[in-house]
Amino acid sequence: MQKAIILQPQPRAWLEGSTLRPFVSQYGEYLQRRRYAPSTQCAYLCCVAHFAHWLTQERYDLEAIGQGAVMRFLSEHQPACACPDPVRRLRHELQAALGHLLELLKAGGVVMQYPARNSAIEQELTRFDAHMRDVWGLADNTRRKRCRVVGGFLVEHFGEQPISMATVSATSIRRFVLGKQGRGPATVAANGVIIGCYLRFRSMSGDRVGDLKAAIPRVAHWRLASLPEVLTDAEIDELLSSFDQTFPSRNSPASTSASSPSGWVMRARPRRTCTFRRISP
Repeated sequence: MQKAIILQPQPRAWLEGSTLRPFVSQYGEYLQRRRYAPSTQCAYLCCVAHFAHWLTQERYDLEAIGQGAVMRFLSEHQPACACPDPVRRLRHELQAALGHLLELLKAGGVVMQYPARNSAIEQELTRFDAHMRDVWGLADNTRRKRCRVVGGFLVEHFGEQPISMATVSATSIRRFVLGKQGRGPATVAANGVIIGCYLRFRSMSGDRVGDLKAAIPRVAHWRLASLPEVLTDAEIDELLSSFDQTFPSRNSPASTSASSPSGWVMRARPRRTCTFRRISP
């Protein structure tokens, strides 16, 4: 049995006064079938309410709602949103919630997957999606995420202008991948992979994008060095010579310990065997 999602009066009014009103209950059922937590269901429906309010202001018809409308909402409205509270403004929440909304509308036959009449950006995304599906064999979820990121880049750089890679600079690539201050390294790395994937698609279409691919920021993955398990005779001699203390002969049954400047303790035993342990500061 479906449990009603409780919303505050304003988001509820935005939904009821929009073209999305017939799909509100279906959206709630969609989330519940996927076992989202009640708090997540409420947050996502409030995100859809925010989108519905914007659709009403922009006078969108139901048939015009698609990936292009979502990208425009996220790139143009969300950064400068002045809608009255309570309203959900977190970009990752809006992206997730509206992604589910588009899936629901497509399943209901409302949004055509490949519209015959669309913008230059939607046409480009259609070609990119078809290439990822037919040539690279990528899964639906992967293609959807990559189209969303690439769509954001295209909207940010081209807007309503024709798409020409000759106008894209290395600075534009770096600025988009790095994003605003505070973006985590995992997000930067993921966006870099996606933009690299798109540039590869453009290169296969005949564009020269080598300089743009080289401009994609790389996230460093540092690995801590570890001590070797076995030292060679030369390394042992060099290690022993670094201490001021005189050590017994290798044939002596005694063992001696000494501390190195880095805090490691070496214990020298017969037959030139050394053991190491770390002294806590």
